Amino acid sequence: MTDIATIALRIDLNGQVREYDLGADQAQQHRVIGRALLDNAEAVEHIERPEGPNIVVLARVHRTGQPINVWAAEVSDELESQITQLVAGEVLFVGYISATDTITSLPDDVATLIREVCSRP
Repeated sequence: MTDIATIALRIDLNGQVREYDLGADQAQQHRVIGRALLDNAEAVEHIERPEGPNIVVLARVHRTGQPINVWAAEVSDELESQITQLVAGEVLFVGYISATDTITSLPDDVATLIREVCSRP
């Protein structure tokens, strides 16, 4: 049996996109998320989607003094989120299935959107 990667995308402050394989089990997912953000993670946005998994945007707990991530704000806007505050520092977009409280891969359309937005001049 082949393992299917659980992919999350991090948007750096300069718009660079980094891909992370979060792994299959919850403990490994939390470790990779912590390493990706260089800190404990805080869910700063939850985007409900009628089709496919929802999206959770994670940011560092300790982000005071970090610049606003304009790339992540643009992605959130394109996803028609109801974000109430701009997020500072690097952010990680992950797929999430609310019914089972499970982290899953980002849907392909969201991953494509993130890459497209972050490649704009």
